[in-house]
Amino acid sequence: MRLGFAGYEMDLRRQELRCAGARVHVEPQVFDLLLHLMRNRDRVVSKDELLDVIWNGRIVSEAALSSRINAARKAIGDDGERQALIKTMHKRGFRFMGEVAEIAVEDAQEAPAAATQQPVPAEMSSRPSVVVLPFTNLSAEPDTDYFSYGLTEDVIRLLARHRWLDVMSRHTAAAFRGKEVDAREIGTAFGVRYMVHGSVAKHGDRVRLGADLVSCESGRHLWSETYDFPLADVLDIQRAMAEQIAAAIEPEMARLERDAAVRRPPVSLGAWDCYQRGLFHLWGFTKPGLAEAEAMFRRAIELDPGFARAHGGLAYVLLQETVVGDREARAMRLDEALRASRNAVGLDGQDCMNLCVLGRVHAFHHEYEEAIALLEEAVALNPSFAQAHFALGCTKVWSGRAREGITHVERATQLSPRDPHLSSFHATRAFAHISLGELAEAVESARRATRVPNAKAWPHMMLVSALGLMGREEEARRALDGLLAKEPGYTLAQAEADSFFCADQSLVARCLDGLRRAGLPEEGVPAAAPAQDGR
Repeated sequence: MRLGFAGYEMDLRRQELRCAGARVHVEPQVFDLLLHLMRNRDRVVSKDELLDVIWNGRIVSEAALSSRINAARKAIGDDGERQALIKTMHKRGFRFMGEVAEIAVEDAQEAPAAATQQPVPAEMSSRPSVVVLPFTNLSAEPDTDYFSYGLTEDVIRLLARHRWLDVMSRHTAAAFRGKEVDAREIGTAFGVRYMVHGSVAKHGDRVRLGADLVSCESGRHLWSETYDFPLADVLDIQRAMAEQIAAAIEPEMARLERDAAVRRPPVSLGAWDCYQRGLFHLWGFTKPGLAEAEAMFRRAIELDPGFARAHGGLAYVLLQETVVGDREARAMRLDEALRASRNAVGLDGQDCMNLCVLGRVHAFHHEYEEAIALLEEAVALNPSFAQAHFALGCTKVWSGRAREGITHVERATQLSPRDPHLSSFHATRAFAHISLGELAEAVESARRATRVPNAKAWPHMMLVSALGLMGREEEARRALDGLLAKEPGYTLAQAEADSFFCADQSLVARCLDGLRRAGLPEEGVPAAAPAQDGR
């Protein structure tokens, strides 16, 4: 079939636009946009509808849509001022204003119009991409359909706040509601790498929700979780569930992307791969890993100076190196971290990770008011972002607002129970309890922190200090042995220097007193070896 209008023809079989017989070059998305407007010329087509149709529901900026509209106008001799053929309807969408005629095709080889309606595999996104299928309502009561619908909408909205993800809109997968589908078929249809699906069941005053993350490339289940809540307030439960699911899915997808980047051969490395490799090495929090992560982030910036997340990653690794790296280079690294994090926010001030890193750098500089403002903005942008909650909690503890800090650290732990920072989550809570004089709670939190496999010296310091302040000498000495195993030759002077991020000097002094009571030496004289009954 061909469609004619204002001296132009659209050949649907060949996907070509012609003017006076000459082919007019247009991008495939521009052709599809123009065709959709023509087919629906009897009405106004909304922006949301165009995003669903042209981008297969992938969430993109309005600037991208405006660019395609302008390109379509230019291709058919129209412009934004005249709007003779494509008219913008203020706050409603767009409408095609030209007269359209179907042109008979005498060529017997011409494919029937129905052939143009066959679904074409979508182009695979170059970034991590996910589609959330409508959650299945397993309840006996049909009037609970609204609950599963709203939950699906909230999960999509919260995942979309992670700006490194491409997330399909809710309209995209509406046709698959209640159907058994193969993840690989979904991946081909929508050009996505991952699929989320789940179910909701209401039983009396309880609601049970199950959610799964599936690879659309292999069909393999990558993550699964079940949630059980009392039905006290439907809206609160719906929001809490959506945040929990989004928070759990995002780190899992990030890990999968990091692992995939590391498996790629070096010849295929681009800025994104370097960034992912940097994250892969970063999350181990070892000195060699941090050095490798720093090199990868710097390489990503070289390849793409405008890649905001790479600047943010560099700032973050420099910040971590101030904690576990050479103390002599601490000030230099903090200064460079500030520059890198400002670059990241300057390039993308709506990325919650970039705001979080800049906030943390300000906190390390004792600029707590600025830090809290940035971190609260990061949390507002993405309520499911555990790292922002943790950073905000740390900052409030360090600035003398320990009770508020505990609330944010608790939220971070709920949102990301397998977080690479989990040891620091618990250690920060122990620090806050010491500030509040709640020493038994401090010991409990510190013990939890030291049990995490990647725990560094800081959690052991908190445990030694809390036990020392309680006068539990034997336990304190055993804990001190654990600290010295992590940091041989460690002293009170080093402990004080390592508390540089905290401006509350009375809190630092209290922690040092606990360490002193436990037997940590003032200077470089080894502590007396405690009697051992086996470790």
